Amino acid sequence: MTSRSRLRAAAVGVAAACIALLAPSGALAAPLGDAMVNGGTQAREYIALGDSYSSGFGLVPFSEEPAAGCFQALANYPHRVADSLGLALDDRTCSGAVTADIRDTEQVTASGANAPVQSASLSATTEFVTLSIGGNDLEFSDIAASCVAASSLGPLVADQTVPNCRSQYVVDGGGVEVDALKDRIDSLIAPALASTFALIAEKAPNADIVVVGYPAITPDPTNTPVGGCFSPAFTSAGYPENSFPFTDVDTAYLHETEVHLDEAIKTAAEASGATFISTLKATSAHSACSTTAPYMNGITAEPGEGASTTPGAALKLGALHPNEAGVAYLAETVGAKLQALLEPGTPETTTPTPTATATATATDQPTDTAATTATPAAPLVIAGVLVLGGAGIATTIILRRRSAAARSPLEHDTEV
Repeated sequence: MTSRSRLRAAAVGVAAACIALLAPSGALAAPLGDAMVNGGTQAREYIALGDSYSSGFGLVPFSEEPAAGCFQALANYPHRVADSLGLALDDRTCSGAVTADIRDTEQVTASGANAPVQSASLSATTEFVTLSIGGNDLEFSDIAASCVAASSLGPLVADQTVPNCRSQYVVDGGGVEVDALKDRIDSLIAPALASTFALIAEKAPNADIVVVGYPAITPDPTNTPVGGCFSPAFTSAGYPENSFPFTDVDTAYLHETEVHLDEAIKTAAEASGATFISTLKATSAHSACSTTAPYMNGITAEPGEGASTTPGAALKLGALHPNEAGVAYLAETVGAKLQALLEPGTPETTTPTPTATATATATDQPTDTAATTATPAAPLVIAGVLVLGGAGIATTIILRRRSAAARSPLEHDTEV
C-alpha cells in the first residue's frame, strides 16, 4: 500500500469517526428534598435538560448519570451554575439527545443503555430549567462527516469527485437554490422544538425556563482569517491537534446553517414563554477555527482499529464541542441569567471572558475516580463500532447518505 493510499485511507477513517461526534452526562445532585443551602433552608429546584452541549461532552471526568454513554461531565455548566447559586440540581442531560428524548422517548445511548425521558423530571415544584437541544435533530454529526475535506478548496476526503459539502445540500430547484438543511430546520426541527418547549412549560408551570443556544463551531465572516480556517485532520507526519478540516466554502455555509438553527430555536423558545440566550455571536471569535482563544475543540484524530488496507481513526473526546474555556463561558453566561431571575431588578453581569489555549484541556486523560468509567478515546471507538461496524462500512454509509440526499434533499433520517 502506497503512502498516498495510506493517507487517503486514514482520511476516510477520520470522516467515518466524525459520524459519532454528537451521537455519543456530573453525578446527579443529592435528592431534591434533602438539598440544603447554608442556614438550613431548602435549596431551589433546578432541572438541567439537553444534549452534549449541556452535558459537557469532552470534559473529564464524567459519570454514568443518567445512563452509561451520556458522557455527563462532573464539571458541566449546569453543575457549575448550581454550585455557584446554591441550587438543588437534577441533571438529566445526555449526549446524543434529540427533542423526542426530552418529550416522550427513552434515549438509547452510545453504550446501549436507556436514559430516562428527560421531561419526566419536571413538576410544579421545579423552579428553574435550562436546556440546549436541536443540533442532533439536524444530524450535525453526519453533516460534519460529509464535510471533512482534503484542502481548503476540496475535494471531500470521502468522495474526491465532490468539491465541498455545500454542493451536496444546496441544489438547483428550477432556477432557485434549495437548501436541504434550512428546509429541514424549518419543516421538521422548528415544529419539534415548539412542541418540546410547550411540553416543558406545561410540566413545569412555575419554572423559569432558559433555553441556551449553541456556541459557534465555525466563525462568522468578520472572524474568519484572510487565509481561511483550513487545517488538515491528517498529514504524513500524523494527526495534528484541533484541526479544522473544512473548505472555505463549507466554513461559511456551516456558519449560515448555525445562524438559521439559532433563529429557529429562539423563535420557538420565546413563543413558549421561555427566555432564550443566544451564544452564537458572542463566541464567533472563539470558534474551532481560532488558534489563540478557542472555546470549541477542533478535530483531533488518533490511530484506531482498522483493516490493513483501511486503517481507522478514532477521535479524541469532545471534537467540535466546548472545551474548558467554552464550558466556563457557558456557566458564566447562564449563571448570570439565573442570578438575575433569582434576584429580579439586579443587572446581569458576568466575569471577564476566560482565556483558552489552542490545545483544548477538555481532551486530557481522566483521573482515576469512581465516576470515571472509560478513557477518553474509548467511548468514541465503541460508538464508532456500534454505529458503523468499521471504517469500510462507514465510507459506504457516508456515500449512501450523500446519494440519498441528492435524490431527495427534503428526506429526514431519524438515526441518533
